[in-house]
Amino acid sequence: MEFYDVINKRRTVREFLDKEVGFETVKRILEAGYKTPTWNHNRNWHFIILKTDEEKEAILEYAKKKSSKFDEEKYLNIPRPYPITLGQKMFAHAMPRQYSMLEDAPYVIIPVFRSKDVSGGSFSKLNPFATIWCSIENIFLAATAEGLACSMRIPANEEHDDVKKEAESAGNLHDARFHRDWLCRPQRKGIGANRP
Repeated sequence: MEFYDVINKRRTVREFLDKEVGFETVKRILEAGYKTPTWNHNRNWHFIILKTDEEKEAILEYAKKKSSKFDEEKYLNIPRPYPITLGQKMFAHAMPRQYSMLEDAPYVIIPVFRSKDVSGGSFSKLNPFATIWCSIENIFLAATAEGLACSMRIPANEEHDDVKKEAESAGNLHDARFHRDWLCRPQRKGIGANRP
């Protein structure tokens, strides 16, 4: 697929076909995520890959609770001093599907990045966010090039801490850090080329 075709065909979806996706395809997609530009010349991120229903259930409990509480009809019918907007209709459609889209996806890929402080204050503290967003976009584009579609869920409130705790306690998850043999790139000449 040509580059601009990939950009034009990329879509965010919340419903997936019941179709197997081979892990070799996932490897290629993740490799694209590792090739993103980075703010500090390091690759300070890795990916946790959820495949089984049990893994998803354990890690994504917060998302399940949050989406099950959302009442689409109630939200759409809240009295407003203005007509409901397209954005509000899209929100109402998306919220109840925040867990089902994760549950039904063949894989859930959780990007994890290290940062000392992302509380703001100076723009440079936000660089890890910029880097991981570039990585996510590369993953979306690579998935599109593979004929697949993606969705994204941004953790809400304390969900980040809940997912982190569950992921750390569930040590048998597929963690791309341990698959670096298929994610390594050829050594290039220049800075660091002679390091062991």
